[in-house]
Amino acid sequence: MEVYVDKRDLYESPCSLIGLWHFSDEKPLKGFNGRLDWRLDAKISQLMVSGRIQGGWGEKIMLGPIDELADKEILIIGLGPIRELEPSRMQDAGRIMADTVLKLNRKSFCLALPGSGIPNLDTTIVAENVLLGLAIAAGDKGLTPSIMCNPGDMDEALLGFQKTKVSLKSRVFVDIIQVKP
Repeated sequence: MEVYVDKRDLYESPCSLIGLWHFSDEKPLKGFNGRLDWRLDAKISQLMVSGRIQGGWGEKIMLGPIDELADKEILIIGLGPIRELEPSRMQDAGRIMADTVLKLNRKSFCLALPGSGIPNLDTTIVAENVLLGLAIAAGDKGLTPSIMCNPGDMDEALLGFQKTKVSLKSRVFVDIIQVKP
């Protein structure tokens, strides 16, 4: 599995499917989710307020193209409350994302790490465990995620990804490719 790590803006990325994570108690949206919601004139927040997006564990919401992102679709995976995000749950979240993307017959997609922009979450641990879940679920099915990172989180995310690559060495091939802007 090739994993692209990218610090470019989402609008510069060629992906047509964006994978987002949503905590049930993340209000307002922060980090990558918050910036995307702002660019979409708060359309995601409006769906949260209406109750259509709740962020419960395993919830899956698919949004078709939106005027501001006419060439992209958005897949939102619920993670439950922030306080329940532990390594095994991060791995399960990665598996859910990979399984869902594959069921949509997609091979490539963009995503940010869960908790992007939320204080007190260890980016290295999140990166390590989410990629572990993605890689195990994807196996040799040709899934190619592009993980969008804030420039300030890049070193910690790469460390987590490298740890996963080493731990999976004998089970699943993972190649980490840093996209240069």
